[in-house]
Amino acid sequence: MTVWATHLRIVTGAALLSVFVLSEAPVSAAPSWLTHATVPLLRKPIPELAGSPNASDPVKPTVDQLRARAVAAEKAGDWEGAFTALCELHATDRASPDTRERLNAALRRVQQIHRHREPAFRQFVAGLPLPDAVALFAETAAKVPAMFADPAKATPQHLWANGVEELHRALALPGFRQAFLGNPPMSQVDAFRSSLRTYWGKRPISDSRAARDTLKQLVASAQDAFPVRVPSALAVEVICGACTGLDEYTVFLTPSQATETPEPVADLSIYGLYIEFPDSGPVIAGVAPGSWAAFTTARKGQRITRVNGRVIDTAGPVGLADALRVPVNGTHEIELLVPGGEPWRATLRLPLSVPTVYGDRIIDSKEGGVGYVRIREFQASTPRELTEAITSLKARGMRVMLLDLRGNHGGSFLAGVEVARRLLPGGMIVTTQGQLGQVAGQVYSSDAGMAALDLPLVVLIDAETASAAEVVAAAVRDNDRGLLVGMPTFGKGTIQYPLRLNAADEVEGMTPPRSRSGTVRVTIARLIAPRGASINGVGITPHVIDPDPTRQIEIAILRGQELLQPGAPRSPMPIPPDQ
Repeated sequence: MTVWATHLRIVTGAALLSVFVLSEAPVSAAPSWLTHATVPLLRKPIPELAGSPNASDPVKPTVDQLRARAVAAEKAGDWEGAFTALCELHATDRASPDTRERLNAALRRVQQIHRHREPAFRQFVAGLPLPDAVALFAETAAKVPAMFADPAKATPQHLWANGVEELHRALALPGFRQAFLGNPPMSQVDAFRSSLRTYWGKRPISDSRAARDTLKQLVASAQDAFPVRVPSALAVEVICGACTGLDEYTVFLTPSQATETPEPVADLSIYGLYIEFPDSGPVIAGVAPGSWAAFTTARKGQRITRVNGRVIDTAGPVGLADALRVPVNGTHEIELLVPGGEPWRATLRLPLSVPTVYGDRIIDSKEGGVGYVRIREFQASTPRELTEAITSLKARGMRVMLLDLRGNHGGSFLAGVEVARRLLPGGMIVTTQGQLGQVAGQVYSSDAGMAALDLPLVVLIDAETASAAEVVAAAVRDNDRGLLVGMPTFGKGTIQYPLRLNAADEVEGMTPPRSRSGTVRVTIARLIAPRGASINGVGITPHVIDPDPTRQIEIAILRGQELLQPGAPRSPMPIPPDQ
């Protein structure tokens, strides 16, 4: 379903899993430093309205098959395989109470395995003196308990226990032992691992000073037990475990991870176009369902002949990237050769900045009046884009709106709040619960009045709807503002803050001092829906549940038309999904 770590990318079979944390611009009086993690999930087909995936969908495994696959992978220690199976299981069957707990456990294992593979992480650990690593843990134990959303779960004792358990798991991994220990005899490692649970994990840790002193003793004991080539690796593993043990979204980031910014993408994947490069020239290999390109005429099999006026009939990836660096009149002009009985050429114009709101159209040509718009993710520009789309749809005769939030992994929390204000004339949107004053019982509400959308509303959601998108869905549902159709949402209802550490920073002779300490992306608040239910781990249940994406659209159109009837309530009673 997701990997809750910054810039973590893992290829497991056919599933590419990734997560990034977005900082949003201030769009209200709320602090601009609030960050809300997006949750990219395993891709599922989005209905015909959003474009064809241009490929036959494989047969989906049953719930029992997914459970068996997850159990087998867990027993075999294949945590990436277990994680993938549990992701699909969670999206398919939300009834099992232990699935999410097992998913989170597998997530921690996958995060751990992945960071040991990363050259940048290993370089950070190797260059960090042991006293600095110990000081970083003491700083974590001092600062995180005062910021984490649930203080009872973030005491120094809890952080210590989480960290020791992470080290216990790390010592069982060949990659960790080879990178940092030098592959000592397993008998020595196993004896020390046993002591971690029987002795070290139970040591009393009352404050950050005790955390520092006890960690020093633990590392010294490990060095006595077996050769340790990089002692700081043991301490960093405790730091990582102290953070990831709190929840799915709290994570320790090295300095390079914390400051990492994505490079400009010189390809077409940001639009949802996947390109192959046979000898005859670049060809569209597929169109991502629900992407911006899925709402255009781009289809699998079309050959790209020109990009921004440059002939690239036989160009490879480098030639395509070079052509994309020189846009024409503020757009990318893509000339396509459309196959068929008589091939013809078409021009596709791509905006330099991919909109977050698109696909707006009138979709019930027979009855008239039902407008459709999709929000891909929430960014600072999203509220403005939505307002423009609504204005355009109204000019084309929209009388009821279908808002598609399926596959929307979130983004800017504050942008989500602003979108909700454009839909609600009044009422509560969301409440934040946390220790910090900025999020302690902070209530976000709408007083938009007549400035809000004045038409009936149907919202489409699914298991990939998450984060800020769930804020919007909950506000619509709990204020009886519209009808929700689809599947229960993912349940990512937290806000993160980047807590920069400084215990290992270089100060002498450095202006400004070079950061070597890293950052803890810590959960500082949980989100509560207007009627008081927690969003995190639960999600938003729609009025009308139906698992089929195409059927969801059909139901949404039907119920939207019903909302247009004189005297119809804004949120009519749901109909059984089999009707």
